[in-house]
Amino acid sequence: MNFKTLVLCFIAASVYWLLNALNKSGYTTRINYPIDIRYNDSLYIPVSPLPKTIKVSVSSTGWNLLKDNFFFNVSPLEYEILNPELQNHLDTAVLTEKLTQKLRNTKVNFVNTDTLVFNFEKKIRKTIVLKVDSIAVDLEKNFVIASLINVTPAEIVIEGPASAVNDLKDTFYLKVPARNLAINYDDKIRVPLPRNPMLKASAEKAAVSFEVAELLK
Repeated sequence: MNFKTLVLCFIAASVYWLLNALNKSGYTTRINYPIDIRYNDSLYIPVSPLPKTIKVSVSSTGWNLLKDNFFFNVSPLEYEILNPELQNHLDTAVLTEKLTQKLRNTKVNFVNTDTLVFNFEKKIRKTIVLKVDSIAVDLEKNFVIASLINVTPAEIVIEGPASAVNDLKDTFYLKVPARNLAINYDDKIRVPLPRNPMLKASAEKAAVSFEVAELLK
């Protein structure tokens, strides 16, 4: 028997052994199963990351465990939270029941509770007035602002978790970045929004315009 034939026989035997082993039951492992958490996102917002997978101990044949581990054609487990303010964790009993229905050829032993905690808050909106900090406008010597300062939009709406929105001031002051102004001003200025990814503003910039004039000597 030459070396090539020997290698082919070895590969064939290994594949046969692997297929036979995968067909056997009694294997137990832990898998990360995808989960899709549903909630009323028009009323609530998560203030901590929602789990994308759950850790589950399962027992089955090697084939089924291999499929579940690599998510072959596996649809996420849908889990609905009806009252997010009163619930801050996933119910393992409900998860086990739902998984048992989905993984019909696999025994669900238990669901690991390490990553099942989360927090929601009411989603609210607040209207913020936009104004220009006129005192801080840097004008050329002997020049003054000679008109009303126009700001468009004059207000913005910020939406997000109640705790963060309630901390916002009623007025945001825009700073004109130009220096030594001696001509009329008309430009867009970035609104000083808080650095919070959970807060969404109706506008990020505002158009500011005003006239500048020189004082008569």
